[in-house]
Amino acid sequence: MVGRSAELEAIEAALQQARHGIFSISLEGEPGIGKSHLLLAGSEAAAVAGFVPVNVTADEEIRGPFIVARGIFADATIHDDAGPLAREAIEHARETLTGQDPALTGLLPDQRMLRVLDQATLAIRAMALERPVALFLDDVQWADTDSLRVLRYLVRTEPALPVLVVLALRTEEATAATELVNLLADLERLGLIRRMVIARFRQSQTAELMRLRLGGQVDPASAATLHAQAEGVPFVVQELVRSYRDAGLLQRIDGTWKLDPKAGRLLPSAVKTLVQRRAAHLEEGARTALCEAAVLGRSFRLADIGAIRKRLGDTATTPASLSETFAPAVAAGLLQELHDASGADYRFGHEQVREFCLGILSTPRRRAIHLAIVDILTAEGDPPAAALPILARHALAAGDAERGARFSVAAVNAALAANAPEEALRLVDEALPVIATRAERVSLLRARDDALDMLSRPADRLEGLSELAALAEAAGEEGLELEVTLRRAAALRLDGQHDRAAELATSVRARAAEAGDRKHELAACLELGQDLLRVAIGEGYAPTPTEADLDGAAEAYELATVLAEELGDDAALAAAMRERGAIGLARIRAWFLERIRAGDHLPYLERVAHGESLSDMLAEMPIMDLHIETGRQLERALELYQALGDRRGVMSAIIALAYHGEAAEIHLGSNPTKAIEEIRRLSSQMRSLSRETERFGAEAQMLYGVHVFARTKVIPDLAISRGEEAYERARDLGDRALEFLAAGGTALAHLDLGDAGESERWLDRAANAAAEAPTPLRARQLETWRGLLAGTRGNVALMREHLEHALELATTGGRPAARCEALATLALEAARLGVEVRDQALLELAESSAAEVRRLVPDLPGHPPWGAQADAASAVVLDAGGDSARALDFARSALEGRRLAMREDPHLEILIPAARVVLAAGSAEEQSSVRAELHLLRALIAQRTLDETRRVAWFRGPRGRELAELAGDFEVAPGLPGSHSAALTAQEQELLRFLTDGRTNREIAAALGLSDQAAERALVEMYARLGVSSR
Repeated sequence: MVGRSAELEAIEAALQQARHGIFSISLEGEPGIGKSHLLLAGSEAAAVAGFVPVNVTADEEIRGPFIVARGIFADATIHDDAGPLAREAIEHARETLTGQDPALTGLLPDQRMLRVLDQATLAIRAMALERPVALFLDDVQWADTDSLRVLRYLVRTEPALPVLVVLALRTEEATAATELVNLLADLERLGLIRRMVIARFRQSQTAELMRLRLGGQVDPASAATLHAQAEGVPFVVQELVRSYRDAGLLQRIDGTWKLDPKAGRLLPSAVKTLVQRRAAHLEEGARTALCEAAVLGRSFRLADIGAIRKRLGDTATTPASLSETFAPAVAAGLLQELHDASGADYRFGHEQVREFCLGILSTPRRRAIHLAIVDILTAEGDPPAAALPILARHALAAGDAERGARFSVAAVNAALAANAPEEALRLVDEALPVIATRAERVSLLRARDDALDMLSRPADRLEGLSELAALAEAAGEEGLELEVTLRRAAALRLDGQHDRAAELATSVRARAAEAGDRKHELAACLELGQDLLRVAIGEGYAPTPTEADLDGAAEAYELATVLAEELGDDAALAAAMRERGAIGLARIRAWFLERIRAGDHLPYLERVAHGESLSDMLAEMPIMDLHIETGRQLERALELYQALGDRRGVMSAIIALAYHGEAAEIHLGSNPTKAIEEIRRLSSQMRSLSRETERFGAEAQMLYGVHVFARTKVIPDLAISRGEEAYERARDLGDRALEFLAAGGTALAHLDLGDAGESERWLDRAANAAAEAPTPLRARQLETWRGLLAGTRGNVALMREHLEHALELATTGGRPAARCEALATLALEAARLGVEVRDQALLELAESSAAEVRRLVPDLPGHPPWGAQADAASAVVLDAGGDSARALDFARSALEGRRLAMREDPHLEILIPAARVVLAAGSAEEQSSVRAELHLLRALIAQRTLDETRRVAWFRGPRGRELAELAGDFEVAPGLPGSHSAALTAQEQELLRFLTDGRTNREIAAALGLSDQAAERALVEMYARLGVSSR
């Protein structure tokens, strides 16, 4: 059973305990929670365990003496399994329970009752002596008093019988059944019962139940929606699934069941019938009050009900009288009485109950109540912002269009200001069908687009902007038309369609300039700059020149600066200055990378090794003027953001300034980690982030940023420590997105160390975070990570299952880039494992996946690494097949693609397989160049990893072993830092070999016959000679 393993285990344990004497379990919970299903599963377990299972259900409406007891002895299972003596005792019990026993004639009532109890107990005794008995009694809150007395008598007189009694009951209604309360008290006093409260499902359990009922995979977002609607009640989940499927709103698309995002909330007929039956027992007054309370919401106060009734001229308005009126609804489980700090007195047991009550209230009465609520809340003047959503909802429901529109617009704006886009969308969706005035519809449509922007939902934005565009066209408003076009450009940019976005922004800029509309010309320049840089304002720190149009973006932001100064728009001016500074950072980075690619950085590294400061050297570099101008722009942006009180802008400017100040160290320094840590420290100390949550949020983001940097630069100890810290901060903040990413990244960092067990534990944490906030992207990432873990463990089948599922999810999402990334990952893993286990099918899969990547890559913007990864995979496959010439071509292509990406990151997944082929078949010059890079990387990784345990583990792990094997014995090669000054001594070469073999400092000292301190000194001297002077 889904989500009920603990309860089933408890029943199975109770069966064993009952072999030695009577024992009982109570399954307690609300209607629809799954008690009946548990009883059926328990009955099956009892049969397997050798018990005679007896199943009886009490009925709310069919009452009578010994009804439940008669059901026990009428069960066909008893007769089928009973021997002659037991069958005779059962027949006597049935006669006695139905009053047909002649011995009952002439007995006094007490004597008659005792006779019945004896005969029933003797029958159960006769059955149990032949074979253990398990009684499964459902809805015992409705069981007749006499039958419950039979059970009490059995427990007291025959406690040693092998009998299990499982009772399912509704907690709220059980308290009114005196004899049931007595039975439970007896069992507790004798220590013969385990009471279990059945909880509602978690979201992951709801998703699993849906999968079983639908017979296929379920879209995580759809599962989340149904879970929220059903509130975790299994019966409601199943009925909603059936209702949505029958209505055609839940459909299977590409093997995955998805709920139509526009599907409204349904009230399934079975749920409606259940509520209707329970409400039918209420008197008219209680039913009316319940329906009126439903207008107020899920929870309500008696004082509010009283105030509304008083305003409408009704009686029964005091809290005492209303409490008495609601008492039957509480007893029926329709309402829950609250005793907490929420301020409410009652709460509907389920949203479906409230919706049913709303549905049977007459329209005039419902509108009158809504109107009374609005009048009460506005009686003392302008309402507070917190009351605006409530006022908007009630005014719209009352048919008060004027106030409904006013309150809706105000509530939506307040929600956006409070960074609550989901609430803003809900309010817009409620208001749009009712509001007809053009100005207010425009305001709401703008707000909806802003909310969708905050939620990063570009497809919904593009669809929603059509009505706003129609309104602009109908009114002939040039300004509104330009605004809509820019909003569409922003949505396209968010969707990754930067070229189309740039075309729209360019057209708006031209139209606005021609019309002399400086405001929209400025907005178009800002949008165009983002489109050309392919990054939003405030989010980029050094865009890659090969992926962005730096010159075009610079021109757009320079014009934006002029226009912003002319219009006095300091917010736009700050944004333009900050982005001009980011473009300067990109050009500085490009200059450094060009020096590295050409080998011109080596003299600088040598000077650093001899103790010269990079800051002093910067003054003589050709980029010094650009460096100064970039700093000036970023400082101006910071001043403006601080004056505006824009915390997010301040943060982005400070971090950019930190990158600016540490640029040389990051690219040429011996310890770039120190520079990144300094950036993190600066951002965490920003005094202008006055809110504690904002400071914690910024710190968590920077911790994750350092983690990502350390993973890409292969600094394993920092990657793990900062990943773990980022995860803990994200959990404290409730940031599920960051929690998921940090857990996944930490899992991969452990995987690089070869620690599959720890990696799996971190992936489980990532899975938990994803279950709390599911998205298609997280589902795909999790499948990819699971596939990499399976591949590291050598589990080919599981690796393929996960990575191919990730590919399926990427394909379903319709994102070529995501599909390309998934294919490249599959190609690399299939190639590596195919060679390792000599699996031809895997090698063919690797080659077909790589070929598909090469087909897709030319249509993608920029220079993503996936093409180089595909070429590396093909090189492995061809080399394994003996085609060394073609393998070498692909290896060269992989290394060239890695170079063209203009990234100084190692990308070992490309370098190692490509280097293996080049070292086997390449020219002497190629081999020398590749081996030099491998030597340098090996030395840098060893030098940067400060935690000795992590360093040892990494070099003993899969990546480290391969890197050390390919680099071979360390000899200073051409192009390696240090070769311009002096070669390593024999002892230093031994030191480096031991270090990168994964030996600890103590093991190195022992191998060389040195003390620990002497070995440490020798390591420091060796690093200095290599040009990586500080560990």
